[in-house]
Amino acid sequence: MLSCTRRELIASFLGLPLLAACDKLGSLTSRQQRALECGFAGPDHALGHKLREGLAPAPSHTRQVPVLVLGAGIAGLSAAWRLLRAGQTDFEVLELERVAGGTSCAGRNAISAFPWGAHYLPSPLPHARAARAQLVDLGVASQAADGELSYDESQWVRAPQERLFVLDRWYEGLFPFAGASERDVAELTRFEKHVAELSRLQDDAGKRLFALPLAAAGDPGPLAALDSLTFSDWLLREGYTSKRLRFFLEYGTRDDMCARLDQTSAFAGLHYHAARSDAHGPSNFLTWPDGNGQLVARLAARCGSLLRTSVLVTRIAALPDARWEVHTFEPATGRSEALQAQHVIAALPDGVLSRLLPAALNRPSLHAQGLETGAWLVANVSLRKRPQSRGYPECWDNVLYGSQSLGYVVATHQTDSAERARSVWTWYLPLTGTPHEERKRLAALSFQECCALLLADLSRPHPDIAEHIERIDFFRWAHAMPRPAPGMFFGPLASARKRASASLPGLSFAHTELSGLALFEEAQWHGVRAAEEVLAARGVLGEQLA
Repeated sequence: MLSCTRRELIASFLGLPLLAACDKLGSLTSRQQRALECGFAGPDHALGHKLREGLAPAPSHTRQVPVLVLGAGIAGLSAAWRLLRAGQTDFEVLELERVAGGTSCAGRNAISAFPWGAHYLPSPLPHARAARAQLVDLGVASQAADGELSYDESQWVRAPQERLFVLDRWYEGLFPFAGASERDVAELTRFEKHVAELSRLQDDAGKRLFALPLAAAGDPGPLAALDSLTFSDWLLREGYTSKRLRFFLEYGTRDDMCARLDQTSAFAGLHYHAARSDAHGPSNFLTWPDGNGQLVARLAARCGSLLRTSVLVTRIAALPDARWEVHTFEPATGRSEALQAQHVIAALPDGVLSRLLPAALNRPSLHAQGLETGAWLVANVSLRKRPQSRGYPECWDNVLYGSQSLGYVVATHQTDSAERARSVWTWYLPLTGTPHEERKRLAALSFQECCALLLADLSRPHPDIAEHIERIDFFRWAHAMPRPAPGMFFGPLASARKRASASLPGLSFAHTELSGLALFEEAQWHGVRAAEEVLAARGVLGEQLA
């Protein structure tokens, strides 16, 4: 039986419904825990904190690099992709971690590849020119003469796609229809109609009002007022009171924004649905066993030796001749360099940039202006055999009604065959409280406590899961994504984001925080936009994708 302290831990992280069921949940024996204690994967927090503490070793030598890209998340890798597409090869990409990808990174074991963060991509609509061009370039899509894209069917999410665990069994889909009233269903239908209408809205120039990336959207006019409300308040104002509908919508805000309905801008909440739909309905999902890590791998392969990992940037300084000097440190070798560049693309989060840039630049700090970033706990659970499951069969996305987790995605779903018993499940827990406090709670979790949380959640739908686990690996994301609170898009934070996005001579910025939405399409667009600023400064003319 779990101790009182452990019971409180589970209730705190997973919600009160789990507390009532706590004594009946599965658990790991001490022997199993010792066998499974693999530690934590994830960012090198200790090294990152050395930067915060002022690590700045003197460079041992100076080297000239015409163009530097700092950061190899989707933004940095997309900047590199755009430079390569224009025939530029005189650049380097520097990444702190051992692997590229940022929150789209992935792992692999003897069973399968698996995601550590972003795990799907909605097929981009026609206005997302940069994303569509990149998918064609990477071999994910092919383009017909009329501009239409087609995809290999193996990259579409296989059926069955989604299921929801309610009370004691699984049901198809993510809306909790089981036990729903006529009013619940009527509110869902009305909301879907509302979203369809929003997705069709255009400004006088013919631009959609809800688009991905945000830069492709038109002037929202009166709809900008949505950004002054929380999504929760907007739902109440419009008469949406169904608890089941609110659960369904909050699943989306927790998934993409690490935020509850009462923490999310109404504009962001509606954008989540309207920007991914057109006259044909919602976009289809592209996915792979390693999630968006598949796209990272293809982008990184294009870079080849131009990508350097395990390199910490300790300083960015302006030189008198309009160039920039970037100081780096390699923990593995102890080597420190001063890299002098004509152009730098800083594809780094605001919290890192604020410690690297000289104060004299007066670049606004988004965090100082109120930007919050959410924390996550992610686990990959390796199974020697599928556990018990009652109701609708296993899907790609498996969500638990009433839990604060997002459930799990089956990494092997795209490649499963009838005879495959082993699998990897990727479990996601967004921490939606006060970000600073959540980061402290996340850092304090032991491996055993993480196991307790995961098993408390997954033993409800799978009572025997503990018997079938051969390995659990956890990943702690302290700063996983920006949280789009009211004011992010048309309020005070909007003007701060605009100023923070503005390039300086020879220095461009690219990151999802500049959009306020942690989406592949936003990161990719910022990377392409920054690269095209560099290309323009170098006199390289050609297509404009951003």
